[in-house]
Amino acid sequence: ERRCFISNVRQFSSKEDGLVSLQNNVIKDLSPEEGARSFTGDVNAGIYVIKRIIHENRVLLVLDDVDNVNQLDALIGKRKWFYEGSCIIITTRNTTVLPGKHVDKLYEVTELDTEEALELFSYHALRKKEPPQNFLDFSNKIVSLTGRMPLALEVFGCFLFGKRKVEEWEDAVEKLKTIRPGSLHDVLKISYDGLDEQEKCIFLDIACFFVQMGTKHDDVIDIMRGCGFRGEIDMQPL
Repeated sequence: ERRCFISNVRQFSSKEDGLVSLQNNVIKDLSPEEGARSFTGDVNAGIYVIKRIIHENRVLLVLDDVDNVNQLDALIGKRKWFYEGSCIIITTRNTTVLPGKHVDKLYEVTELDTEEALELFSYHALRKKEPPQNFLDFSNKIVSLTGRMPLALEVFGCFLFGKRKVEEWEDAVEKLKTIRPGSLHDVLKISYDGLDEQEKCIFLDIACFFVQMGTKHDDVIDIMRGCGFRGEIDMQPL
């Protein structure tokens, strides 16, 4: 069985030759031939290669943030092409792009309730299911101020991880009070501002270059080490 996870389909497919690049990733991950090379060509050529691979092998294929039916045509083609037992998972904000009669199950992600949001935040900030009593009030305020957005809770929880002084949590709550309600950008900026200068440089390199290029985690580590950084250790705060 082969498996492939393609993240941010909407973002990457909007670039020049973006769909071809995504097809290359699918082919590389799903090809049974180790070290298989990417093809050079257009979208139609990529569809042909993908069709051959998924017709002959059982696969698990996950496409994240699809927003156009053309993306599905280029990356998965037709349902009948897939080998028996294959599984395709698609995440999207627009269900109209899904091929209706070919979808077995549709799951709509619901908003976290307060208890779930508190548990998620507590795990990332304290590595516990529930905050201890002296941090419970702060945690509830943070959950409310972040609008229970999962990513904001995770990021802000990681920002507070290791901070055990009440004063540090008080400062964090005061910073959150100054942001626009439900603004993920402002929450992320608080976390970014908490990094030292070297960590900010590493973050910007990853966000502006490696993420855009779709570089794999292990390759990023090797490149960072080659630049004089300590790999995993320097990336931990991020």
